Amino acid sequence: MGGATEDGEHTVIQTCPACFRADEVRWSRLPEQMVSYVCDAPHDGTGPHTWTAVDGSRRPTETGTAGVTEELLEPLLRCVREGEPFVEYGVVEYRLRREYPDLFLAHVAAQGHSILGPRQATASSVRFAATLGRLADRRLLVKSTGPATGAWVYNERLTYWARPPAPDGPFLTWASYCASVGRSPEWTAEDVAELERSGRRSVR
Repeated sequence: MGGATEDGEHTVIQTCPACFRADEVRWSRLPEQMVSYVCDAPHDGTGPHTWTAVDGSRRPTETGTAGVTEELLEPLLRCVREGEPFVEYGVVEYRLRREYPDLFLAHVAAQGHSILGPRQATASSVRFAATLGRLADRRLLVKSTGPATGAWVYNERLTYWARPPAPDGPFLTWASYCASVGRSPEWTAEDVAELERSGRRSVR
């Protein structure tokens, strides 16, 4: 059923906050137990409406995601490489952090990050992963799901991303990627210090 997600023993029907319909709502899981919703109704010619919510909740946590994340579209697309297998979400985010540090830190300052402590609706879920979903909607990326690894394992499963067409073969996990670049798959003191030194640490 469109717009239906499982919340324990109950099915939660999501209604689009823009048009109040549920039959054209689809969803996908994000980090931090968040869910991204897209309503494909025409919305008086404005096109699909996107929002995010805590898994199992009816309440949107951030509306207007498209406008907030517009500046992330091109950088995140570049963080998913041509010719690679599906890569775990954490790999894509790490590349954004390394290659676009000011952009990454600005969104973390606004929305927080699990590196700085537990929090729902962090930049990982409602900014970065939501933007990857927009790129998939535009058919610029393809996605799959697989095991969460390393520092992301608390999610149990995460999205994996690739350039189209969907590649065959094994997925590249965050843990495997970390081994290849010589860093720990867990958050390190250096990771925490990097975000804290920015002077943009968000309120938990």
